[in-house]
Formats: sequence, structure tokens, C-alpha cells
Amino acid sequence: MSVVAIVPAAGLGTRLRPLSDAIPKEMLPVGRALALERIVAELRAAGAERIVFVVSPQKEAFLKNHFGTDFGYAVQPEMRGLGEAILRARELAQGASRLLIALGDAVFEEPELGGITRRVLAADSPLTIAVQRVPRERLSKYGVVAPKSGTEGATFAIQDIVEKPAPDEAPSEFAVTARYALPNTLFETLEKTPPATNGEIQLTDAIKMLLQTGVPGSAVPLLPGETRHDIGGFETYFKAFVAFAINDPEYGAALRTYMKETLQL
Repeated sequence: MSVVAIVPAAGLGTRLRPLSDAIPKEMLPVGRALALERIVAELRAAGAERIVFVVSPQKEAFLKNHFGTDFGYAVQPEMRGLGEAILRARELAQGASRLLIALGDAVFEEPELGGITRRVLAADSPLTIAVQRVPRERLSKYGVVAPKSGTEGATFAIQDIVEKPAPDEAPSEFAVTARYALPNTLFETLEKTPPATNGEIQLTDAIKMLLQTGVPGSAVPLLPGETRHDIGGFETYFKAFVAFAINDPEYGAALRTYMKETLQL
């Protein structure tokens, strides 16, 4: 099975301005590694054979200068949604039997590097999504999966996905969490996906179409000890940086002592 990873990283990072005006948010340090460096290490550990970044024109040279030519670079000139960003990578993902989508503004703390993504790829269903349990009052910020039956076990079957439902209308408490393994027919489906009311082509809508046409789907919940960190806003970015810093094998212990003794935390 040939796995191509697509990393959408074209967003403008407006919630991190003015910092993101100088540095792409995906290239900010999280602990002592850049966010995209962590994601690349995760994808390689999970078995991705090729990695394609989807970038804005302003970010292309920045990323190429750092990562070099061993990666693919697809340019999204206008922000027209996550689905449209993935479509931009179609030519560079030719020959892939499976597409691994990893959002560029989400990093994971996990006991085993690439463990979450490896489980997503190992699931029997051709369409598999990593999910996490989220308090019901926060579900309106996420895509939420609808299980076919129970949600016990390492994976469970899903029959639908709903984008940002009202808390009392959400089909479960399992929210989509930034990692997807999808069939290569995704590109054809995205081409048929109508734009949302804001004019954007959404990945969630394409996944819904795949499920409705009979493509088997499943969800892989995060396990205890696995945490998703968003880096799209200052509050969550600060939390991500601190979480990785205090667990750094070389400097973490001293930082924890400083925070406890000096800052009385």
C-alpha cells in the first residue's frame, strides 16, 4: 500500500498575528522542535512514503528553504477551504492507494511517536478518522462523527459526520481530531463537493459524501496519555509549547523545578 501524506498548511494564521506575519504558524517552535518538524517525524514513523505540504504563495519559499526538495509543495493561491487545499495536492499524490491527511496546526503528545496515526492507517476501513471525546458544550467547534452502534474498543464504525453541530443535536461526543486516512477516490469526491455557504469546499462535506455512497468508515479514539494540541491561537499555542517543554528529556526537569519554586505553580 502506497501512503502519501498531505499536510494542509496554507492558512493565514490570523489568530496569531502579529507573530504569524513574520513566521508561518506551522513553523513556530513547540518545545525545541518546530511544529511541522514534529508532524513530519510523526508521519514518517507512521509509514508515510511521501509528504506533500499545501502552502500559500507566501509560505512556499519559507518551507522549501527549511525542508528542502525531498517533499512535495502544492500552492493554494486563495483560501477556499480545507477540501480545496487537499485538491491542490492531487497531482503530487498520484499513485497513492491511501491518503493520510494531517492538519498542519495540530501536534500530538503521545507515548509512541506516530502511534495515533499508525492506528488510523491500520484500521480495516478505507475511511478512518482520529477522534477525541469532547464535552458536549464544546462540540459546536468541531466535526462530530455519528457511530453506527457502540463506541467501545480501539475503533468503532461510523455512518456519518456532522460539521459543528449544536450541542443538543450532536450525534456523539467524539470530535474529529486532525488526522484522517482516506481512499484515493477522495479527489474525485472533492471535485463533486458543492461549496459551503461561505464559498469554501469543506473536507467534512466530502467525507459525508463518501460515507453516503457506501464507503465503510471508522473512528480511532485517542487513548489515555495521548493529547492533541492546536497551535492556531495564542492560548492553545502557549499550552502546547509548555507541555512539550516541561516533558523535554534534557531540560524538562529544570523547567518544572523553576515553575514550582520561582513561579509557585
